[in-house]
Amino acid sequence: MVYDRSSGVLAQGGLSEHIGETVVTCGLVVEQRTHHQITGEPMKFLTLADWTGMVETELFAQTYKSYGLATARYPVLEVAATVEPFENGRGFSLRVLRAGKPRHRTRL
Repeated sequence: MVYDRSSGVLAQGGLSEHIGETVVTCGLVVEQRTHHQITGEPMKFLTLADWTGMVETELFAQTYKSYGLATARYPVLEVAATVEPFENGRGFSLRVLRAGKPRHRTRL
């Protein structure tokens, strides 16, 4: 697991150890796709990358309504999300709860 104690941010390479937990991670947006849920409401899928790997994220309608602008505004995002396993157990994605500009770490 790759974890920065000073910021509380988990690198994508360590996410698989946190299935079912809520985590904070940060990454460069390398792909984004907007779709509509069955209800017709918009949602978004993002692929985030850092130096340890890439991860797929999902912003369902309510989260997309609240944080969708941030996904377009910032090329690097900090997200709080739940790590959800695939049905076949061979991977996971992040169900985003919050997204925004990464926090800056101050050096002493």
